[in-house]
Amino acid sequence: MGNILIAEDDEDTRFVLKAALESGRHSCTAAASGAEALAFADALTFDAVVLDMVLGDADGLTLLEKLKADDPGLPVVILTGHADVQTAVKAMKLGALDYLIKPFGNEELLLIMEKAVKERRLKREFDALRSHVRSSHGGELVFGSSREIKRTAELAAQVAATDLTVILSGPSGSGKEVWAREIHRLSARADSPFVALDCGALPENLVESELFGYERGAFTGADRRKPGLFETAYGGTLFLDEIANLTPATQAKLLRVLEERRIRHLGGKKDIPVDTRLIAAANKDLPACIKDGSFREDLYHRLNQFTLRVPSLAERKEDIPALAAFFLREAEKLVKKKVETISDSALAALEAYSWPGNVRELKNVITRAALLSEGEILPQHLGLGGPAPIETTAGGQASLDLKENLKRLRAETEKRLISSALAESGGNKVKAAKLLGIDRKALYNKISQYSL
Repeated sequence: MGNILIAEDDEDTRFVLKAALESGRHSCTAAASGAEALAFADALTFDAVVLDMVLGDADGLTLLEKLKADDPGLPVVILTGHADVQTAVKAMKLGALDYLIKPFGNEELLLIMEKAVKERRLKREFDALRSHVRSSHGGELVFGSSREIKRTAELAAQVAATDLTVILSGPSGSGKEVWAREIHRLSARADSPFVALDCGALPENLVESELFGYERGAFTGADRRKPGLFETAYGGTLFLDEIANLTPATQAKLLRVLEERRIRHLGGKKDIPVDTRLIAAANKDLPACIKDGSFREDLYHRLNQFTLRVPSLAERKEDIPALAAFFLREAEKLVKKKVETISDSALAALEAYSWPGNVRELKNVITRAALLSEGEILPQHLGLGGPAPIETTAGGQASLDLKENLKRLRAETEKRLISSALAESGGNKVKAAKLLGIDRKALYNKISQYSL
């Protein structure tokens, strides 16, 4: 459980607090004065603090300010008497997480401390994730040096300085989420969360609950209150990929959120204000979707404050060497081996290929090639296709058995198409099966058959 600091000058209360918290499997350090509490806080790391507002040598509010100044993310729970509720409210304004009024029950104490410890650990996990995202998608990221990508970067920087809602257009696999993250990184919201949702990866009935959250009992299985992604991304950026997949009902609710800056949980009765920037992406032509009635025109115009088109890899082939080198360094970590270089002939093959799966496909090709290579990536490691050689017999003669050659070619074609569909869907097997026009069970069987 948690490591908790108790700051309480009354010996009996201190004993009761320590015994109650240790019964909940928390580890406790007890301080009898403000000075002792600060000394412990300097020397040790705590998940939460229980702080009495009346200490012999220190004012509780002053001690609270010092604790929060040294560690802003430290949850502090205030202990107060009936007459000190106003002081507790002041403490909450200074950053206290919650307060307990004396006398209190052990169950109430344990519930509040569990909440405090959970908040502390979630904050640490978020900070670690944000640090990872920055290191993965920050200055190290290679976009390329082509004229097309430089123009894209210029426009991304311009729109990042605003709070405009952005539509990212471009073919599947071209890196729209990467550019959404780049806009967020360059914006004034960079220190707040970036949250992404693939609207095509979830069943229709789950998208609304993910976006807007729900109250306990809102539907079967809703056994607790859950915040939506608009709340999770509060102050930051929410990226909605494949937005054309939203149902008309969800589109209407999203339009309301954009106009009123408020959401309502499923099963809820109160509106919740949100401050979240929206970036959307679509693989489909949204104006065409408006014409066929599958996408709301008013939502499109509300979203389309700025459109940024991400070029396909085929439009920026001069970026392939830099991207391939970048992906190779990433691939080395995944396959746990050193690959010195990509041969000139392999680079020529990469530049000659059409790249229907764009940057995502290039990344997957380089990862596979790194696994198969021995120090240098050669054309045969890339698996980019081309005319398949005719099967030969044991004596080295070409086999002209039509049935056997067609069977082999069919298998190779199936493997290539399934690999491309999995790459385009980001590994989502439900989406890959739809792209291939087969059911999910058939796809699982093929993946097993070909050891993909």
